[in-house]
Amino acid sequence: MSLNLNVVSHDSALDDRFKRLTKVVSMLLTNEGKYQRPYLDGLPHFSKLATEQITKVVEHLQFFHDLCIEHVSEGYSIKDSPSFVWRAFRRLGLTPRSDLFSQLTDEHIVEIYSNENVQLFRNFKFFEFCSYSLEELLTIEWWGLFDRDSKLTTKMYEYAAQIFNGELHENVKPALESHFVRELASQDKLAMEYSLDLVGPLYRNKRPEALIILERAKLVSN
Repeated sequence: MSLNLNVVSHDSALDDRFKRLTKVVSMLLTNEGKYQRPYLDGLPHFSKLATEQITKVVEHLQFFHDLCIEHVSEGYSIKDSPSFVWRAFRRLGLTPRSDLFSQLTDEHIVEIYSNENVQLFRNFKFFEFCSYSLEELLTIEWWGLFDRDSKLTTKMYEYAAQIFNGELHENVKPALESHFVRELASQDKLAMEYSLDLVGPLYRNKRPEALIILERAKLVSN
C-alpha cells in the first residue's frame, strides 16, 4: 500500500512540475507573439510515458525553460536567433564551425539534434510553423508528429551519419530540393514548404556530438 502511494506522489509531483514549466515557456513565447498551448487536458501523452522517459522529458523542458528565462532576464529577445542559439551552444557545451553565424538569420528555423537523434534545441522561428502543444512536441516521437517524403528523411540520416563518423567536417547546403512537411496529429494539420539551407557538425572536446540544421519554411495550408 505504501509503495503505491509513493508512486502516485512521485508522479503527481512530476505532473505539477511539467505543467508549471510548460506554462512559463508558453507565456514567454506568447510575449514574443506566438501562443503555444502548454499541455492538453489530463496530460494524455505525458502521463503514458515510462518513468525514465518522464525524467528525460522534464529535464529537457527544464533546460529550455532556463535558457529562455536567462535570455530574457539579460534583456534579449528569444526571437533574436543568433544570440539565442549562441546561448544554447554555451549551455549545451557545443562549439559550431566558425562560419555558422555568417549564415544564420532570424528567418531561419534552427534545430539541434544529438547523435541519438534527440532534438536538443529549437528556436523561436520553429514555433511559428507549429500548432502542436508543448506536451505533444516533447512526448511524441518526431515521426508521429510530421510527415515528409521518406527519401528526404533517408538523405538527412545520411548527412547525420557522415557528421558523426567524422566524414563531414564543414557546414554544407544539403543537396535536397524544397519539400512539404505536414503535421500528422495536430488539430490544425498545418502543412509547410521547407527548404534546407545548412547542415553541419557541433563539437564537444573536438568530437562531433550534435548537428545543426538551418531551414526556411512557409505555410501552404491551414
